[in-house]
Amino acid sequence: MNAMRCRYESEMIRALRAGALSESLIEHQKGCADCRDAVVVAQALQRDAGDLAVRHTPLPSAQVWAAAERYRRMAALERAARFVFALKIAGLIYTAVLVLWGMRALAAHGLVLPGLNAGSLNATITGAGLAVLFVGGGLWYALRRDERVAG
Repeated sequence: MNAMRCRYESEMIRALRAGALSESLIEHQKGCADCRDAVVVAQALQRDAGDLAVRHTPLPSAQVWAAAERYRRMAALERAARFVFALKIAGLIYTAVLVLWGMRALAAHGLVLPGLNAGSLNATITGAGLAVLFVGGGLWYALRRDERVAG
């Protein structure tokens, strides 16, 4: 920062910013090169500041908040899409387990696959229970509402 060479320079800039140059300051400015230079620089800076304020006005807070909400919803949708894909895979596994269980039940009546025994029936029922548990847990996570507080 440069030291002011004239004792009226800061007063001149302050009056220029307020828009109220007194007659004595105007007379002083005519005879003082430092004050004339300071006024020229101050006016250029005020013009630039006015141009920047028009071009770089921040967005309204409602618009920023809406964009943040859109981003939050899109992130939640992306998370849900991943879990829906996992649920599809779990559904396929669950279907396969139920088919095996059904074949075992039919085999008990002598209709198909007599090679299935009681041990495989236990495994089939356990697998079906786990599949129900995992599919239910995935559905809960995918369908729950995201209620986190921002900020």
